Amino acid sequence: FGIDYKFLPVRPVLFSLIIAGFLKISNTEILPRLLIFLLSIASIYGMYLFGKEVYGKKIGLICAFFTSVFYLHIFHTYRLLVDLPSFTFFVFAGVFFYKYFKDNSNKKALYIGAVIIAIGTLFRITTAILLFAILIYVLVTEKLNCLKKKEYWIAALIFMLILSPYIIWGYLQFNGFVITQAGAWNAPDGNYLLNGLWNLKSYISLFPSMFSWIFLTFFILGSILMYKLILGFDLLLKGKEPELKKYLFLFLIIIIPILTVSFSINHYFEDRYVMNSLPGIFIVTSHFIIIVYKLIKSKSKLLAVIFLIFLLGSIGYIQLNHANDIINSRKDSYLHVKQAGLWLKQNSNEKDIILTRSHPLIKYYSEREVIDIPKEEEINSIISSNQSIKFYIASIFENHENWMYAFPLENNLTAVQAYFMDSAKEQPSLIIYKLQ
Repeated sequence: FGIDYKFLPVRPVLFSLIIAGFLKISNTEILPRLLIFLLSIASIYGMYLFGKEVYGKKIGLICAFFTSVFYLHIFHTYRLLVDLPSFTFFVFAGVFFYKYFKDNSNKKALYIGAVIIAIGTLFRITTAILLFAILIYVLVTEKLNCLKKKEYWIAALIFMLILSPYIIWGYLQFNGFVITQAGAWNAPDGNYLLNGLWNLKSYISLFPSMFSWIFLTFFILGSILMYKLILGFDLLLKGKEPELKKYLFLFLIIIIPILTVSFSINHYFEDRYVMNSLPGIFIVTSHFIIIVYKLIKSKSKLLAVIFLIFLLGSIGYIQLNHANDIINSRKDSYLHVKQAGLWLKQNSNEKDIILTRSHPLIKYYSEREVIDIPKEEEINSIISSNQSIKFYIASIFENHENWMYAFPLENNLTAVQAYFMDSAKEQPSLIIYKLQ
């Protein structure tokens, strides 16, 4: 589409390719948004299957309910981002991997899981975190005997074959192995251990606001049941206690995504980064809820039903309110960038070029050529050599160096349009300057 966009090794390109195909079919956001919506619905069904596979239909239904009302899930259903697709592929891959591990005989499920996790990795690299959990699970439960199982090698080959076009493209694009380059892109600076521990503490501190105390209480109580993993670890190693394998699987798919993201990033933590821990969290919580439900039901079926309705209703109400609040608070967050792009479309010529840090967004709305603001020592020569550069945008929406804000004043550029954060119009959020 002629957009000045720089690919980075940290971002796989499958989602971009699919969206590009959709935009070639229809010059609207309908098809991309429909894809995210369908993946969102699929993930709810996937969580039902996951819970059902591990503990039964009742747990599956509660897991599906939690997924459908959880604020992060709802919020990202309306965003063209890779977080929700990653969650969906993580869930379905988890379902098929667990199907195989239940009796180690369903090889087809293992191969399907490998296909799903590979496609999910092409959407977002962190989807592959599930494989770390699977690797630890296999090493604990099967030890080195796993190396003798042909199906594991076939599953690994399937995974690599699906990733191979991206790996080859990444090598040509970035002159190296794209997966390791992606890991290095966000690698933490300074003390690796302290950075990871700080991130881990930060994510754990998010849990009360993410889940509410009523949900978190049942999750903690459900997690306590896993104490048997510690007391019976020797039995787990000997393969004598199937229930311990279930606990280990759930524990790993909860903790490994959190630990991996905590020790692999160098930027501010976000709740969306731990979305792939949700399947395990939902299953553990739902399992304990059903335990309490059955306990109450043994005394009174009516009280058990009331308990379940009240509990799920309260959790659903809290999550839906949270979703509503975050959607309303974010829906206009980039409104001024959109308005600036539309203003430029109406007040510029088709051949005009715009200097901006918001180049994909302004390009999208203005339908004009855009150039990223260059380095300070280059900007004057670039402007003087290209008479088509007519506008310069400074805003709070992208990373700007200090000189970028001072440049319009130092070069006597004319402010032709401005947008403000406050009604008194004292705090500008975006200013459009005209160069010539």
